[in-house]
Amino acid sequence: MHSRDVENPRSRSLLVPLLLGLFLPQLLLRLPAVAAGGPLALLVPSVEAFLLAAAVGVSAWLWPGGRRVVPPIAAVLVEFLFVFSLADALLPLFFNRSLALAMDLGYVPDLFWLLWNTAPRRLFVGGLVLLPLLLAALGYGLTGLYAAYYRAAAERRAHGRVARLVLLGVCGAAALIELLPAARAHGSTAVPRLAEELANALGTRRYVAERRQEYQALAAAESASRRALDRLQGRDVFLFVLESYGYTLYSEPQHFALAEAFLTHLEARLQSAGYRIVSNLLSSPAFGGNSWLADSTLAAGVRIADQAAYTALLESEVKPMAAWFNEAGYRTVNSMPATTYDWPEGDFYRFQRKYYYRDFGYRGPSLKWAPMTDQFAVRAIHEREVAGSREPLFVQYVMISGHYPFSLIPRLFEDWSGLGDGSVYLKEGAVRALPIPAGAATPGAAGYAAAMEYQLSVAVDYAVKFLAGRRALIVVVGDHQPYSGITGQGKSRSVPIHVLSREAAVLEPFRERGYTGGLVPYQPLPHAGLESFLPALLEDFTTPLSSGAAGGAQPQRIPQGDG
Repeated sequence: MHSRDVENPRSRSLLVPLLLGLFLPQLLLRLPAVAAGGPLALLVPSVEAFLLAAAVGVSAWLWPGGRRVVPPIAAVLVEFLFVFSLADALLPLFFNRSLALAMDLGYVPDLFWLLWNTAPRRLFVGGLVLLPLLLAALGYGLTGLYAAYYRAAAERRAHGRVARLVLLGVCGAAALIELLPAARAHGSTAVPRLAEELANALGTRRYVAERRQEYQALAAAESASRRALDRLQGRDVFLFVLESYGYTLYSEPQHFALAEAFLTHLEARLQSAGYRIVSNLLSSPAFGGNSWLADSTLAAGVRIADQAAYTALLESEVKPMAAWFNEAGYRTVNSMPATTYDWPEGDFYRFQRKYYYRDFGYRGPSLKWAPMTDQFAVRAIHEREVAGSREPLFVQYVMISGHYPFSLIPRLFEDWSGLGDGSVYLKEGAVRALPIPAGAATPGAAGYAAAMEYQLSVAVDYAVKFLAGRRALIVVVGDHQPYSGITGQGKSRSVPIHVLSREAAVLEPFRERGYTGGLVPYQPLPHAGLESFLPALLEDFTTPLSSGAAGGAQPQRIPQGDG
């Protein structure tokens, strides 16, 4: 009777290490699916967990001496699939897009510095220490479970029947999992997504080559013979790019309820100073971050969807916005107070003068990701470049005070001359710290609305106090929506754009393109891309070649007065 496997305790004991070797991988590999499918996703068997168990069992019977090799490999595979699946599940929740493994790996340093500047320091350092320790402990535990299973399977290979039945059952279960309705609903394997990402990575070179060809054709098609932007007639152009200023402020009732009062106030201030306002919505390539994709899309007039396209653009001869203004006889200035390091890539944008963090002489506090306040940066550029200028200006102000986590809101000082070197922000009451609820990353809608109010108030206060006496066209545009923790999931990528002028006729081309009066944009989805702004500006404010000989008199479509 002892020869019958069904009654042999040594054969039956294989089930215990097998079950342990299945449980932890099953839990880990299904845990990321909870983000989209809820707790029920944990009940769906993982194809990878069963296949790895089968592979370890087969290896044990074929190679009994491989206990120090096979279990660690299986553990590493489980950890890799867990991290991949977790990133694939979480990225859409925060940035409204799928994981792009080959390109997103390049964002790891940016993620590091984002957390360094925004997370509580103890939490950040603790996480930095604990994360590798947890991964190491997890790998050690998985290796131990697989090693126990490997040893049990190797010892019982001579007793064969029950062990072989168990192995066949494991393999059969792995094959049948995909037939379960729950597997189709919640997904049971990460392999198809991983294969898709590997294929995308292999196709990156072709994708970059296609982008280069596209940008080369665009550069070749750009005409240098026409008098670019001559219809502006030397008017100054001020471009404010607002951090995280998104459609959600208008589309979500909770956000608009917080914003309506200050939007009404700001619009009234502009109107009392003689400004006319038109607004629209444009679709940004970025969501929740990657501001440089939006900035380059706006500057180049071509949609820059990812890092590979961005790199190809910087290597191209595409003429960015500032280059057109240079040709039109403007002095071009770029204010980027959050750029704290050398940035040779900025030469692509062809601004005559670039101001980065070190150029401002700021002596105030750093506000997490924002190393200085927007009002300080705008005032510094105004004093150095705008106040005494006698030539037409194109000035781009890249705002930063609206950056995640929306918890530190600077005070808007009525007297701009009192900002000094920024040390005024060290005083009590100069920066408002909004409470972050336990377990949350930001103050939520209230913090977001307060940050947007500050950015818009800086731009409006500056326009009213310092630009009303100039012949100026002022553009205020968002770079991207805030992250999904503010907007909610599955939201559009649209951002507001406002154009201001004290001359009604200057705004008429924008009205013809669908812009509507006032600060609140009402355009329904879908919205044109952010890349449409530059071509439209060039078309509307440049005299066509057929309208007059080069160097000859140009028609003056826009009158000198207010109209």
